[in-house]
Amino acid sequence: MTTISIWDLSKCISGVLNTSQGILSLFDPVVAYSWTNITTAVFNYIISFSTYVTSVLAAYVAVERCLCVTIPLKVKWLLTPRVTLMACLVISVGVFGSFAVIFGIYDIVWEWDSSLNATVAVYKKSSFYIRHEGPLFAYYNLSGTLWPIVSFIVILIATIIIVVKLKEGSKFRNDNQIKDGPSLTNKSDRPTTQTQNHMKRDRQVVKMLLVIIIIYIAALAPRIVQYLCKYIFYDFYFLRRGHHIFEFVVYIILTLDLLNGAVNFFVFYNMSSSFRATFQAMGCCTKRPSATATVTVK
Repeated sequence: MTTISIWDLSKCISGVLNTSQGILSLFDPVVAYSWTNITTAVFNYIISFSTYVTSVLAAYVAVERCLCVTIPLKVKWLLTPRVTLMACLVISVGVFGSFAVIFGIYDIVWEWDSSLNATVAVYKKSSFYIRHEGPLFAYYNLSGTLWPIVSFIVILIATIIIVVKLKEGSKFRNDNQIKDGPSLTNKSDRPTTQTQNHMKRDRQVVKMLLVIIIIYIAALAPRIVQYLCKYIFYDFYFLRRGHHIFEFVVYIILTLDLLNGAVNFFVFYNMSSSFRATFQAMGCCTKRPSATATVTVK
């Protein structure tokens, strides 16, 4: 989850840089116009590709939680901190790297603009774009469709398995409590503190995964539809006949991506004790534990 938050932070920083042309226009319209074109060719893609990385990382988190529930006795041996770190690095580099070729499809050139009476930066199709347009965009559209769909399916399957396993565990504990009931005192008719903690933890895990699923559906569904439309309508892209319509749709989707990046941190912080402990250990909290206090990390 810490890795997801780092990618979300980079996404939000790119979003701030991508929308700073409004402030720049107050001081220099020429610089603002050039900055708009530069950020369209760079930061739009960083936001998009970061969203794909976080969706795959969320799928990994769901699988990790699933293993914790299904094989709790072996998971600490299987998912060591080193294994988790390597998995996050491989996913981050692999997913983002699979889209890196797209950064070469535009060239930033400086041209004279008569309406602004100045030389401004504009983005144009690169020679690489022109030579490989067909296979390049077929790969791009396929990758942009498959990554979120596969991630969502993995999250959904892992969540179903977790819910089923947690229900089986709760049923097993309740059956044992009923079986041992006659030999216990009247106070034991109520769930023990340990049982209540187990039930609370189980509900928290399921709730967090369901919230993550809802967030990623809201963020990724429009993007999947966008890529499918690009498959069907060739002109639905930058520097083609549907340039302005595509640009409008992109801004809506980027807004959803940035909202996703901003919300994830608060979801993880409020619902995951391990993420909260890690964040506090990084010294980001003003309130520090006393020297004699002990911190238990779940």
